[in-house]
Amino acid sequence: MKSTNSRFMQLVVVCLGILLAAQIGWAQSTTNGAIGGTVTDPSGALVSGATVTIHNNGTNAEQTEKTDSSGYFRFNNLQPGSYTVTIKMTGFADYKAAQVIV
Repeated sequence: MKSTNSRFMQLVVVCLGILLAAQIGWAQSTTNGAIGGTVTDPSGALVSGATVTIHNNGTNAEQTEKTDSSGYFRFNNLQPGSYTVTIKMTGFADYKAAQVIV
C-alpha cells in the first residue's frame, strides 16, 4: 500500500514541477505596452481630430489615429522598443517626440 501512495506522490510532484515550469516560461514572455495621451493647445484647450502617428524606430512599423472629442489618443499592444510620436493638426505647428521608450 505504501508503494502505491509513494508512486502517486511522485506523480503529483512531477506534475506540479511541469506546471511550475510552464508558469515560469509564461512569466518570461514579452510584455506589450502602450502610448497614450491628451493633446492640448498652448492655452490648455483640448484638441480633437489631431492626427497622431507612432513610428517604431526598430521595425519602421507605423500606426496612425485621430484624437477623440476629449483630445485623447491611445495605441495599445505595442512591442517594447523606441518610438517616435508625431502629432499634426491644421493651424498648429507639428509636434514630434523622439525616443519614446515602451
